[in-house]
Amino acid sequence: MKDENIIPEITHPLGKHWDQPSKDNILIDDKNALMSEKDFNELKEYSCSVPSGAYEGKMWKNYDGTNWGLVWYGESENPDNASINYRKIII
Repeated sequence: MKDENIIPEITHPLGKHWDQPSKDNILIDDKNALMSEKDFNELKEYSCSVPSGAYEGKMWKNYDGTNWGLVWYGESENPDNASINYRKIII
């Protein structure tokens, strides 16, 4: 089941400089993120770090040595402390 609001919209002004696939193309449940190879390839990779500019809705991929994961900054009551969320990617 897809949670329509799991990845928030990017509203931060810096978001206009960050390229990523549409969150509407990614099906997410509580463990996995199902996406096309095209969308997977559009995600920037940060396997050894996290991208700077932490703002809600920013997505990237990481590889933990076994699985690819979709990672994103989620909603937070304090915009300076956005949550980091993860789902295993299935292509």
